[in-house]
Amino acid sequence: MGGLYWRVFGLFWLAMVTVMVASVWITSRVVERDHEMLPSAHQRALAEDIAASAARMVGSHAMPEVRRWLRTQSGGPIHVRIRPLDGATTPRVLAPPPMPGYAAQREATASDGRRFLVDVRWVRPPHPPRPPFRAFWLSFVLLGLLVSTAVALLLARYVALPLKQIRASARHFADGDLGARVGTLRMGRSQEMVALGREFDLMAARIERLIQDHRRLIGDVAHELRSPLARMGVALELSRGETETDEREASAARIARELGRMDRLIGQALDLSRLESGAHGVAETGDLGVIVAARVSDARFEASQRALEITMDTPPPLPIHGELDLIASAVENVLRNALRFTPEGSTVEVQLTRSDRASGPARALLAIRDRGPGVPESDLTHIFEPFYRSADTRQQTGTGSGLGLAIARSSILRAGGSISARNRAGGGLEVLIELPLARG
Repeated sequence: MGGLYWRVFGLFWLAMVTVMVASVWITSRVVERDHEMLPSAHQRALAEDIAASAARMVGSHAMPEVRRWLRTQSGGPIHVRIRPLDGATTPRVLAPPPMPGYAAQREATASDGRRFLVDVRWVRPPHPPRPPFRAFWLSFVLLGLLVSTAVALLLARYVALPLKQIRASARHFADGDLGARVGTLRMGRSQEMVALGREFDLMAARIERLIQDHRRLIGDVAHELRSPLARMGVALELSRGETETDEREASAARIARELGRMDRLIGQALDLSRLESGAHGVAETGDLGVIVAARVSDARFEASQRALEITMDTPPPLPIHGELDLIASAVENVLRNALRFTPEGSTVEVQLTRSDRASGPARALLAIRDRGPGVPESDLTHIFEPFYRSADTRQQTGTGSGLGLAIARSSILRAGGSISARNRAGGGLEVLIELPLARG
């Protein structure tokens, strides 16, 4: 970060010094040019004084003395000439001076009455005096260098410090501190820096949640596997001491059931892990009514063994686009959950309708209702979490992996839909699934 700090400082400082030096140079050139173009008041006054002195010399001295005086005054950049007017009533206009404003003329009358024209001019312009404020420009440049250095340091700190803070948070996060966040920037609260810090915090929170869910899933799977493994161990020990063939077959069947339960649990855990990792399958277009009807038909065979009934009306065409196998799995998991908690002799209702909205695409609404014990209101928001079981659920049944509704939720969310649950009046649970319909 130190290298970045000094690079930012160098860029800011170089830019400010370049602008300052260019401004000073341009301003000084303009001032000097104007100073050279306009004659100073001192130079004009000098020409006027020489012309007046020459006129007085012509009027009070003889011409030989006047000529000697002229030789002492002329030469160098100043040229003084006296010309007779030849009886003219007005002074003769001479050629314009080479430098405008550097000339003076006076009319003079000698003691014998003759009239002369005194002409004083600068033959070449005098070297203009240096502007008195050049020292000021030097002081200004030095002061500007100091100020620009201080400002560049502040700007570099303003830019580099928030990046340093974000970098420190990223390093802590990479070192295993999953709670590391940027939070409020201490400096450099520009819109871009604030957005960068906020995006980092969102990313870190998402990764932390995924890792925590992964750890919890591993722990829950390990916990769930202990029960069937323990039952298998007991069955195996019993089978060793049994001599009757029927008893051995019963133990073997029990071991087979536990193996099947373990296989389903591991398969569902893998499915949930694949869903939450973001791995995508093949998206297809199909009719949701056909998918739900097929799952209801499969569930009716299982329900008939417990004297349960599943009712479903014929839905309208409901085209959807997505990973149809995941959507079918979600419907199956919700149906199996309803069958598991519905008492014998009751009914599971399946209703599939279409909802057209003024804004946004039309949606398919799937409601699956049972007549089980329901769920405590405080647990309704948690039943879609992996391995979550309410106290009432644990007392009623020990079957199920605890992953069915979690898989259903992930599958529906992947398809762009939503899933929720609510208790029914008179007892039971209603699970509501919404899915966007395909266009065209």
